[in-house]
Amino acid sequence: MVSDSLCPLSRSRSSGEFRFGIVVDTQHSESLSSGLKVRQTGEAQQMGTETCHLLGLFQASPSHCLGGARSGWLRLPGGYICAVGASRFLLRRRRAREPSYKRIEEMEIRLLIWALCCALLLWILRVSVGLDPSPRVPGAQESRQPVPVREIYCKEGAVPQANETECPGLVMLSSLFAHLPAVRTKYSSESQHLIRLIEELKKDIMVRGVTKDHWGLARKWASPTSLVPEPAPGLGDILAALSSAPVTAAAVATGGSQFKIILRLEGNQKVMFIPKLYSLDRVIIGKNRGGDRFNGEIAAFHLSRLLGLQMAPIVAGRTVSLEKILPVAAEELAKTFFKNKHGSTCFYGVCRYCRPEVSVCGWVQGAVTMWLPRHLPLLQMEHPWRYNKWNKLVRWESDEDYCEEVLRGNQGARILDLSGAAVLDYLTQNVDRHHAAYVKGEKNSSLVTLDNGKSFADPNTDYMDIMAPVLQCCRIRRGLHARLLLLSGGGLSRALRELLRLDPLAPVLADAHLRALDRRLAHVLAALSACSEKKGGWHNVLF
Repeated sequence: MVSDSLCPLSRSRSSGEFRFGIVVDTQHSESLSSGLKVRQTGEAQQMGTETCHLLGLFQASPSHCLGGARSGWLRLPGGYICAVGASRFLLRRRRAREPSYKRIEEMEIRLLIWALCCALLLWILRVSVGLDPSPRVPGAQESRQPVPVREIYCKEGAVPQANETECPGLVMLSSLFAHLPAVRTKYSSESQHLIRLIEELKKDIMVRGVTKDHWGLARKWASPTSLVPEPAPGLGDILAALSSAPVTAAAVATGGSQFKIILRLEGNQKVMFIPKLYSLDRVIIGKNRGGDRFNGEIAAFHLSRLLGLQMAPIVAGRTVSLEKILPVAAEELAKTFFKNKHGSTCFYGVCRYCRPEVSVCGWVQGAVTMWLPRHLPLLQMEHPWRYNKWNKLVRWESDEDYCEEVLRGNQGARILDLSGAAVLDYLTQNVDRHHAAYVKGEKNSSLVTLDNGKSFADPNTDYMDIMAPVLQCCRIRRGLHARLLLLSGGGLSRALRELLRLDPLAPVLADAHLRALDRRLAHVLAALSACSEKKGGWHNVLF
C-alpha cells in the first residue's frame, strides 16, 4: 500500500516550493512522479493548507497536512490512483496585482487539471500494458509465458536430463533419459491402426438400448479379473443410468478424508458422488495436494479402457440438484446443508477436511462411481511402493533391488498388476495409491484401480518416482506394451479426447492435461526400452 506519510500538496519551508505527485497502486505500490514545480513568493501560509483539500479527497486537518502525513485516493475504472506529495509542479507567480485568494484559486484549478490529466494518462497506460495483473488464484499457473516442464524425483528434487538422482533406489532414471530422444524420434507419429481402437471403444459408449437391466449387466460383467469386458456392448446404457437415474437416498461416506457422499440410485444401485471443486484449468501445485478432482475419476476410467486395463470401476459425469438431495439425505448428512446469502441450497459433507468454507451449492457437477457388487468384496493391502511423504527414505527409494523383496512377498505373483497400475498412475500423476485393492478370497484377483481423485493436478510437472515398480522390476504385460505403442506419437491425447467428449460433463480435461499424457507416455516407453537393455532383451521384460 501507499505510505500514509505523504501529503497531496505540501509546502517546503526550506525552498518555498509546493510539491505534487501521482502514485498508481497496483498490488505492489509502484510510484511514478511528474517532475513539475511550484514557486511561492510571499503568499500566506494558509495557501499550503487550502490546497491540501485539492480534489476534495483529503480529510486531514490543515496542520496535519502541513506536516505531510496524509494521502488520498481517486477511484477510476480498472484501479486506484492516489495523489501524494512526491514531485514538483512549476507555476510562476503572476506579477499582476490581484488579491492573494484569486492567485491561490487559479493555482488550485491548474493543479486540478494537471492532476486529472496525469491520472487519466496513467490509467490508460495501466489498462493498455497491464501494469496491474489480475489477482493471483492460489495454486494456479497464471503466467502467459510458456511454463517449463519439471521432472520431479524423490523428495521434490528436480531431475536434470541424464543426471544423477537423489534416490539411489531409482538409478534407472538416468538410463530412461538416455533412451528418451531415440524413443521420441521412433514414435513421433500416430499409428494408422489407432482409429479402429477409438471407434470400437466409442461404439460401446454411444450405442444405447442394448439392455433394460443396466445394473444387472454391470453385476454380470464383474469378476475378480475384469470389471468391464472388451468389447462392452451395453456400457452406454450403464453410463446413461449413472448420469440420469433418480436419487432415492444420500448418506455420508464414512471413514474418508475427502469431500464425497454415497447415493442410492433408482434400482437400488449404490454409487459414490465426488462433487466438482475446481475449474478444469486449475493447477494444483505440490505432490498429493488439494481435494479430489472429479474429472480425474472420469478420465482414469476411460484411460484404463484405452490401456486395456479392465479393473477400473465404471464412472460417469453427472449434475445433481441439492434441492432434490436434501429430502432423501440421512440425518448426519442433512446437518451439513444450509442456505447461502443468495438463497441457494449448499452442503459441505462429513469428512476429515470437510468444513463450511469448502461447500458446493445449487446444481452440482461431479463424478458418479459405481459401487462394486456384493460378490466382489475387497481386500486392502498396503501398496509395496506406497508414496512416502517423510524426509527419510523408505526401502524402495534407497534400494535398487527392492523388487526382489516384493517378488518374495505376498504380492509377488501380482507384480504385473502393480506395474500396470503404475503406468496408469504415472500417466495421470496419481500419487494417492496408498493401498492395493484385490478381491477378497481370490488368489488370482487383479488389482482394482480404485480412487483416482488425486489425478491431473499439474500438467507441467511429472513425478518420476510413480514409475518405481516399472523401473525396478522391469516387467510388464505384453498386451499393455502393445497398447502403449498403439497410443504413442500423440495418439493417446487424441483417443482420450474423443472418448471424453461423450461424457455428459464434456469437456472433462483441459488441453494441457491431454498434451501432458503424450509426454509421459514417451517416458514410459523410454523406461521400458532401458529395461530391455538392462535385462538383455524384450523377452525378459514382456510377459
